[in-house]
Amino acid sequence: MEPNERLDDMPLTDKDKFSKGLMTLLTPVIEEMDSRIVAVKASQLELNKEIERLLAELQLFVDATEQPSIQPSIQKLISATKKLATTNVTLKTVHDRVEKMYVQLGKSKETAT
Repeated sequence: MEPNERLDDMPLTDKDKFSKGLMTLLTPVIEEMDSRIVAVKASQLELNKEIERLLAELQLFVDATEQPSIQPSIQKLISATKKLATTNVTLKTVHDRVEKMYVQLGKSKETAT
């Protein structure tokens, strides 16, 4: 390679073309997935706060009155909270994987150029 020759000016191999094309194709998809995962996580946190608020209100009602048959509803809310926590863990795992893919694609792009 001559000192004045830039990497961008060098001919691309088939592997480089494939890497660049794959990067061009996948980057917007990964960015979209990442933004949607972040939005879902925010929504899940908001939902979790609302469930906690409802649980607190129901608990006040239970403590202040005779025991009506709302205990099953409280149990359902507690179960939903546990499922929500599990979903949040899964979303975090997916988000972390998407981030790793994005980093790997960035590294691939650097080596391809």
